[in-house]
Amino acid sequence: MMAVKQASAARVQRDLTAIAAGQRMAGAEPTPADMDAARAVLEHRLTADEAVSQRLADIDRAHGISR
Repeated sequence: MMAVKQASAARVQRDLTAIAAGQRMAGAEPTPADMDAARAVLEHRLTADEAVSQRLADIDRAHGISR
């Protein structure tokens, strides 16, 4: 099993700032849920695939979509 290096709090904050800036440059304001998901990935609490799956499930629930 490969050890995962934990990102420093400063590194996570820099990356979150860059993510938010990229979203804004693309014309979309990041939501708190988006930033929470990004933080979870950056802190190695979720994989990117898990974060995307969770966000899509949240959106489906909010709009009454069942798959």
